[in-house]
Amino acid sequence: MKSLTKMSLATAAAVVVLNLSKPSPAAAPERPFASSVRDDGTLSVMTYNVKGLPFPLAYGRAEALGEIGNRLRKLRREGRQPDVILLQEAFIPEAKAIARRAGYAHVLLGPGVKDAPRDVAQPDTFVQNASWSRGEAVGPQVDSGLVILSDHPIVKASRMVFPEAMCAGFDCLASKGVVIAWIAVPGRAEPVAVADTHLNSRKASGVPVARANVAFTRQVEAMRTFLRRQVDPHADLILGGDFNIGGDAERIAATRELIAGGQDAAETADGPPDQQRDLAAIRERNKDKLYHRGLLRLRSLEVPLGEGTGKDAFSDHLGYVAHYKLS
Repeated sequence: MKSLTKMSLATAAAVVVLNLSKPSPAAAPERPFASSVRDDGTLSVMTYNVKGLPFPLAYGRAEALGEIGNRLRKLRREGRQPDVILLQEAFIPEAKAIARRAGYAHVLLGPGVKDAPRDVAQPDTFVQNASWSRGEAVGPQVDSGLVILSDHPIVKASRMVFPEAMCAGFDCLASKGVVIAWIAVPGRAEPVAVADTHLNSRKASGVPVARANVAFTRQVEAMRTFLRRQVDPHADLILGGDFNIGGDAERIAATRELIAGGQDAAETADGPPDQQRDLAAIRERNKDKLYHRGLLRLRSLEVPLGEGTGKDAFSDHLGYVAHYKLS
């Protein structure tokens, strides 16, 4: 939410409350797409920060988000749609509507404002030094912006919001956290756990980097604990989202071995020759991640909506897909 740094908290909060709807029920596709659902022993998962921020924090987003949905729908018509998509910053209705426009039958919304923990028994110095003018200490005003879309049934779900002791700056205005969907993949006796997250930003949070990094490190540890408690250690797990790691050494160290035995798809596999510039940009930025563990075998990467320029015309992130073979 970089634009928040240019606005007062009161103005930003008012705009957000007026422009963002509460989480809506899972959207049904406009028409069934059963024939396009694959059952071939593979699973493809996309992570995509769609920049679904309201006006005036971002401009022209309704049109751009609609185009993202159209592009994903085109992939479906070609039989190339990802089986699962992890969205971040899907705050406004037009962002959540990507599910309907792209034809996904199963949709899971991430945590909302009501899911945020309200009480801190023993506030530490970090909480006591919260800055109201930078969005801290007022509580989240909007949902997490996390949405999981799936062609396969979602048979179970779990959500967690980072408490105020684990957020810094303007990020505290959103109910950032983690959402897990257990997905019934054809041919598998047990569902695959797929988690989506969006971690605290760095400079864009509006507070000193040192403070933002404390929140980030706490979020990573909380997420590790949450995943250990929710997902069997021997089960297949995919964890994706906008991790906001970048080139920060402290953040790189904090996310090392994020899930035991896990692999970072962007650093492990490669994609088509004509997508190398897009993939290089994703790796260099080091924010959008897909980690996996278990019996999933990573085969390749793809940037299906990229244009080979290292940038996306409709978002400030490039969405990419990891293709897995189910052992």
